[in-house]
Amino acid sequence: MLDFRIATFLKLCETKSYTKTARVLGITQPSVTQHVKYLQNKYHCKLFVYENKMLRLTPEGEYFRRQAEQMLKMSERVYADLQRMTESQEIRFGFPSELGEQKAVSILAELAKKENGATVSMISGNTAEMLRMLEGGQLDCVLADKLYAEGHYNSQSFAKVHFGGYSGSEHAEINMNAKRLLEEQLLLREEGASDRAVLEHMLHKRDLPFASFSRILKSNVPLSLQALAGADKGVFFTYECAISAEGVVPLRGLGDLSEERSLVILTMKKDSAPEEMSTFIEQFRELWNA
Repeated sequence: MLDFRIATFLKLCETKSYTKTARVLGITQPSVTQHVKYLQNKYHCKLFVYENKMLRLTPEGEYFRRQAEQMLKMSERVYADLQRMTESQEIRFGFPSELGEQKAVSILAELAKKENGATVSMISGNTAEMLRMLEGGQLDCVLADKLYAEGHYNSQSFAKVHFGGYSGSEHAEINMNAKRLLEEQLLLREEGASDRAVLEHMLHKRDLPFASFSRILKSNVPLSLQALAGADKGVFFTYECAISAEGVVPLRGLGDLSEERSLVILTMKKDSAPEEMSTFIEQFRELWNA
């Protein structure tokens, strides 16, 4: 659907080489040159220049690149939507791993018992991954922290969940003030995880970066961080609904580093929710709050 010459232009922006672009796309180098000349003639501007033997975008070329990338995303989304229209309808639901997949699985098991229910495909990963898939047309809706409810998303309230710090039994009676907290090893999720983003947002209000902690251990496997917390090997901040490892207890005295968070369902603003998806969301909400 996207003009093949624009696809060539975007690849050239990436490689900064006519030769590499031709090799990657499986075309000749003169073809790459012709595609770029066509676009420059069509839009009456120069897109590339050579500076110190390096191929660089002109200001007009940089603007065109940004617009072309949006066109590519739209093309991919339209293709995905048209494919779905010709196939059996299903609801593609993004569930962030930060919220604890065990609860989602138990809810889906209950939904599976309902007769004439919609076909549901649940995908899990961190929140940033889910939102990229939503924007790319690979998901229809995503459950997320309200922190992400802005920009080009439609948002509808879903539930309230508690967010706070957790560790093992040795920490159960400790009044975890700021000074004492920073002496602990921080068990931290990867970038893109909402529990990390929420904690960063809370710490920012106190002018505290992650580096304020004495030590940091990072992992993209939340159960491993929970296990370490349960063994008193550090403190882990996350949503209460996600806690499943044995021995994990909430920290006391955290003040504004412990609060109720709002969860929302996000969809793209340009999309209208079909009746099947609205029904699924309502059923999922009822079972979550049961």
